[in-house]
Amino acid sequence: MLDATMPQYEKTAFVVVCRDGPNGPFVRATYTPEHMAYVETVMDELNVAGPLYDNGAEHADSAPIGSLYCLHTKSLQRAREIIESDPYFKHGAFASVEYFPHLPAAGRYIGGKIW
Repeated sequence: MLDATMPQYEKTAFVVVCRDGPNGPFVRATYTPEHMAYVETVMDELNVAGPLYDNGAEHADSAPIGSLYCLHTKSLQRAREIIESDPYFKHGAFASVEYFPHLPAAGRYIGGKIW
């Protein structure tokens, strides 16, 4: 049973995994301020987003290898619009972008659980 005090979530959200290509470091160094300004425009559709780091690397001492977006969208089309409008995407930071339908069912970022 859903807890009546918990927010209701759409059945489908999207997790998007973007892996940097060879231009990733240059694009990030050049377009991070533009990327951050863009992210602020889609905050109402983000559950969480941020850079990915290599396995075992301490993020403070290593360069990002990609980005993770947990989007609260109703369609794959809207998820693609969000990612493809990001300056990192537009300027060629990513070698690959994978979209995964996702149900945000439990955890801190949703404030508990949906059951």
